[in-house]
Amino acid sequence: MKKLLIIIFSISLAVAFDSCYKDKGNYTYDIPEEPVVTHLDTVYKAVVGDSLIITPTITVKNNASLSFDWRIGGPNVADQHFSGSSLRTLYGLGTGRFYGRLTIINNDNGMRYFHDFKIDGITNFSLGTAVLSVENNVTQFSFIKPDGTVQARIYATVQGENLPAKPLVMVPTVHQQILPVTISSYWVMTENGGVQIGADSLKRAKNLAGNFFNAPDTTKVSEMSGTQLGVITGVINHRLYAGFWQTWNMAPIYGMFGVACDGDYTLDNGLIYASGSTGDYYIGYDAVKKNIIRFNVYGQPMYFGTQYSVIGSAFDPTNVGLNLVTMMQVNKGNCFLFGKSSDGTLYELKFTANFTGPFQITTLYKRAFIQPALITATTKWQATDDEIFYFNSGSKVYRYNPTNQNLTALTTDFGGKDVTMIKLIDQNTLVAGVEGSLYYLNISTGKNGDLIKKIDGIPGSPVDMAVRAQ
Repeated sequence: MKKLLIIIFSISLAVAFDSCYKDKGNYTYDIPEEPVVTHLDTVYKAVVGDSLIITPTITVKNNASLSFDWRIGGPNVADQHFSGSSLRTLYGLGTGRFYGRLTIINNDNGMRYFHDFKIDGITNFSLGTAVLSVENNVTQFSFIKPDGTVQARIYATVQGENLPAKPLVMVPTVHQQILPVTISSYWVMTENGGVQIGADSLKRAKNLAGNFFNAPDTTKVSEMSGTQLGVITGVINHRLYAGFWQTWNMAPIYGMFGVACDGDYTLDNGLIYASGSTGDYYIGYDAVKKNIIRFNVYGQPMYFGTQYSVIGSAFDPTNVGLNLVTMMQVNKGNCFLFGKSSDGTLYELKFTANFTGPFQITTLYKRAFIQPALITATTKWQATDDEIFYFNSGSKVYRYNPTNQNLTALTTDFGGKDVTMIKLIDQNTLVAGVEGSLYYLNISTGKNGDLIKKIDGIPGSPVDMAVRAQ
């Protein structure tokens, strides 16, 4: 019986193998044809309130019945759905980067094909140049379109109010770690307060007092700059403040000021904020003690005063003894300090500061400035990465090379008007502002401020400017 079962099992197994062998290759596979999509870009720019139209070309050879689903949205907005072979809508998602998907559905076999793209929402103020100026003692904020059209006094038009008087600086806020990397707001700082202006709407977001968790009675600004995290930091009431960044960047409290950095110091203007891979720090100048002081950032700024070693004997950074004119760091490297002694002599000091360890200042030189009569209370300074300085004096702009102490006036004539603003927009272009106009000057190698272009229609005398490139 056992032998019979073995014979039956063997015969069955042979039949099964034979069936498989005979059936092998009897199948044909019909792979569905994928629709071909052309003229669908990866990124689209859409102006808020304007039409967004995307019209790809979609072809399929077998005349399949197709339907289409479009989806656009983002992490903080509800998805919007549309049908049809093209997307046509009035764009209203807002500014910033959003995501879209075109789904092609083959109704004959149920297959779905996905094509992703991105949308960069912009406004009419997303590209251009913001200009801060003073017209008849009134602070004005204007905007220059990419084609050169000047929208004069645009803030007053949009907001229906004037900015505070006596403007000092305009600080654009840019979060370097969030795409797209672009200006999100402009802080207009004045002698007594400031206003944050939304970069997309040019409307007031808040005033400076509203940027404090607990605002002081007065807010006298002497220095302000932006950080790579899109907050502002600077000197208010001679104390160091830094915007709160340890939260979501869209939170209402992001960028607000807490209490000032504690310590026995009285900050002058010329505060240097430096950010790098080894840590963030500040180089300050004490207006009372007249020395160079150190701050390190450990979550928030901490005051260390003159707790650093000194290398070199050119001068004593712990006891400089000068009334500060300006202090700046060039290309995150060498620092330059200009200050006057009690007898009125204007000195130029050069040093390096390593404030991320081993915490030291190396003094390089101290010397009398070659042309002190050119430096006035209204002089503004700019410096290129290769340590070439530019400053205004009266109706001229000067180029100063500290390496050989060569000082020359730039060639462009400003029509006898006083230069009230200078601004580097790149390493080859300097912008000079006079009443009513901006002059774009070529300062590339071999050039001495040759005129590139001139933009008229600026209300009053320019104070500062910022270029929004995307």
